[in-house]
Amino acid sequence: MANKIILASKSKVRKKILEDNQIDCAVQPSNVNEDAVKESLLKEKASPETISKNLAELKANKVSQGTDSLVLGADSVIDLDNELISKPESREDAFIILKKLNGKKHYLISSVCISKNGSMIWNYTDKAQLTMKNFSDKDLKG
Repeated sequence: MANKIILASKSKVRKKILEDNQIDCAVQPSNVNEDAVKESLLKEKASPETISKNLAELKANKVSQGTDSLVLGADSVIDLDNELISKPESREDAFIILKKLNGKKHYLISSVCISKNGSMIWNYTDKAQLTMKNFSDKDLKG
């Protein structure tokens, strides 16, 4: 497996992006406790960009320990007026998040990291400004 990139994620979308670009990869989720890391970084007043980058790096570094393979870690977060919006844990959470984003500009921040033998060798973070269309509560609950 030395020639194969390892994707430190169980994301089907990330795996498909690699495959669509003819990048052969194995999947090995990092099982990093993202919520605990986010909570710790938020207490330190870390920016959403820093949180995204640190999570991508942590995932890649963890999976790459003890292997000569290149490991790709990735993370994306949403920044709404400097508030980190996390993935919903329930349908109710999703509705609350959609209400917050409704009609507002926000940023999708994505980070990728390549690690080898437990250390980062490359990373990149970028953000895209998005505006969510206005929806009624009925549309959101649909």
